[in-house]
Amino acid sequence: MRAAGKRRWLIVAVAVAGVLGGCRGANGAVVNALINTSLAMGSAAAQRAAGGCYAVCPVGTACDEATGYCLPLPCRDRCRSDERCVQLGREERCEALALPEGGLDVNPASPPAPSSDAPRKAPVPSP
Repeated sequence: MRAAGKRRWLIVAVAVAGVLGGCRGANGAVVNALINTSLAMGSAAAQRAAGGCYAVCPVGTACDEATGYCLPLPCRDRCRSDERCVQLGREERCEALALPEGGLDVNPASPPAPSSDAPRKAPVPSP
């Protein structure tokens, strides 16, 4: 098994060397593309070997460690803590959680702040 792995790396190295040797035009654009691609592939392989995904998962997705791919979270994880994600056909939306007595969980509005020109308590006269 180790000999096959070494042989595979040797084939890749010879192929890359051949391409690098034959690319002289376009100010090294092909060479730069090959270098960047090999760096990206090496980074993805190292990240996957460490148990993560091939890439960094964007917001609203989570890493499936079994496959190495990013999978979307329900409602892309946009629901608040007092909501749940409900799927209706191909559509998803956040709905408020119902209380046990049948009411809806409503966040009360904060009281308005007193205005700065509101009258204050009358000063207590000094004796």
